[in-house]
Amino acid sequence: MRPLIKSMNITNMDWYLLEAPYPVDGCDGGYSWSYEISEGVWEVDEPRALLQDFFDELFTKYPSKNIYVIGFSQGGLVCLDFALFLDQPLGGVFPIAGFSRHPKIEIPRCHPCQKNTPIIIAHGKDDDRVPVSASKHVYWQLKEQGAKVELLLYKGKHIIGIECLRKIKKIILI
Repeated sequence: MRPLIKSMNITNMDWYLLEAPYPVDGCDGGYSWSYEISEGVWEVDEPRALLQDFFDELFTKYPSKNIYVIGFSQGGLVCLDFALFLDQPLGGVFPIAGFSRHPKIEIPRCHPCQKNTPIIIAHGKDDDRVPVSASKHVYWQLKEQGAKVELLLYKGKHIIGIECLRKIKKIILI
């Protein structure tokens, strides 16, 4: 994410780069936002509590409308399944090449206070790790629920597209 920050060239902004806390077995240097408790059962309450503590601290330092959340891949999952459910309106939420943990379940996809939060769901059209259909599906769910959401598909695989960065920067600088 550091190259992303550098390329966006936004001054007078604090950046917090969160790294998933749980090491992934068999993946040298890989980390995850969850871990398997038993076959097919994943821990979600513990990472949610960690994230909630982090955001509670941020909300004491900054107005919530000045907080933007960008996540790539599993970070996109954090955007979609956590940040959009925060009970204070954010400046923007930008899941990139992300997915939702329970895409088939028809539930509200954001807290009511996030309805006017700019959401850009971005995904490479040829992503070979997270299917682009994951972003399309959650986009339509959010759209049907009246969220201020945009879907940006760009040429590329499991990457952050330059078009995506330009759109995010434009929203942040408004």
